[in-house]
Amino acid sequence: MKAIQLTPQQRKDLSERRRHAEDRRIYQRLSAVLWSDDGRSREEIAELVGVSTRQVGQWLRIFRNKGLEQLCTLPYQGDPGRLRPARVERLKQEIATGAFHNAEQVRTWVQDTWGVAYSISGIKGLLRRIGASYHKVSGFFWKADVEEQKKFVREHRRHKREAGPTTRRYFVDACHPVWGVDLLYSCWLLVGQRFYVGVGNGRKRLNILGAYCPDDHDSTGLRLTKENITGEQFVKLLEELLGIGSKRRSEVRFCLTN
Repeated sequence: MKAIQLTPQQRKDLSERRRHAEDRRIYQRLSAVLWSDDGRSREEIAELVGVSTRQVGQWLRIFRNKGLEQLCTLPYQGDPGRLRPARVERLKQEIATGAFHNAEQVRTWVQDTWGVAYSISGIKGLLRRIGASYHKVSGFFWKADVEEQKKFVREHRRHKREAGPTTRRYFVDACHPVWGVDLLYSCWLLVGQRFYVGVGNGRKRLNILGAYCPDDHDSTGLRLTKENITGEQFVKLLEELLGIGSKRRSEVRFCLTN
């Protein structure tokens, strides 16, 4: 059998496909074709990949007669699974809800729902075959407006120039952190799916009314575990800030964030 002779584009395509090959068998097939193009014999290639020379010859014939895509198509796709198509669709619907935080939960659910037992490696294989992948949560400011933020920064800089060095600017806002929350850090989802998760509710809540001065990073505030933030509490914070201003002999200005 003649050695494979590749064009520069074919070699580039095979090398790229091999670099991203997830299945070892595909990697072996692509390597055999590339090494044949390098001038290696079938015996040398067989020794490198650990198969028979007959197998190497079969791979080279597939590529020569049927092309790259057929070479990368495995004749045996493995066990299609013990779930009927209707059950697979039901499982995919359940995955899409973000209910499974790990493969063990999927395995238990399948066994409890249909009485079908899988090993952990088996259930992971099933998940990959039906188009599911494991995702880690990523946080983002879903209300953030980039243009509004830029406008806010420009106004802050203008106020700072106009007020002069004797004026202290405090940004005031309230927040309500909770603890004892069952947060979602990772879960199985369908490939390409986006799943938005709120932070949820907690058993305990802390009400914070705080003020921050970006000029020197000074901060102060009220931390309330039992009381709510009311107008009276807001007045207390203002009085405290005015006291800070008088001690530092500076004018205090307030910027309320929203």
